[in-house]
Amino acid sequence: MLHNEARELLVEGYEATHDAKGIAKAYSVSKWMVYRLAEQKRKTGSVALRTSQRGRKPILTTEDKEAIRRCIDEAPDITIEEIREELNLSASYSTVERAIRAMGYTLKKKSLYASERDRLRCAGKTQRMERNHNA
Repeated sequence: MLHNEARELLVEGYEATHDAKGIAKAYSVSKWMVYRLAEQKRKTGSVALRTSQRGRKPILTTEDKEAIRRCIDEAPDITIEEIREELNLSASYSTVERAIRAMGYTLKKKSLYASERDRLRCAGKTQRMERNHNA
C-alpha cells in the first residue's frame, strides 16, 4: 500500500507522461492502480487514503439506541420483538439484543403464578428488561 506522498507523486508522474505502464512499474503497482488513483484525483481532488470509510457501518444509530432506551423505560415488560415492531427497526433480533445489553439492561424472565397463567392481561408478558446499575 502506498503512502499519501507516493500516491501524489504517482499521479503527478502519470499526468505528466500518460504512461501508465511505466509509472506502474516504477512504483511496483498495477497499471489499474495508476488509473484508479488518477480518477480519484480527478473526482475528489485528493489521492489520500480514505481510512474513514473502512469497516462495517453500524446498523443502529444513536437515535435508534435512545428510542430503544425510552421504550424500555416506558414499558419494562416489553420484549425485543415488540421493540423492533414499535420502532420499525430493520436490525435483527440479536443486534437489538446486543445493543440492549450494551446499555446495561439484562433480560429477566417473569415467572407467573398458577393463578396468573390463565389471565389474559398476563399472557405474552413473560419477560421484562431491567437495568443493571453496576455495569
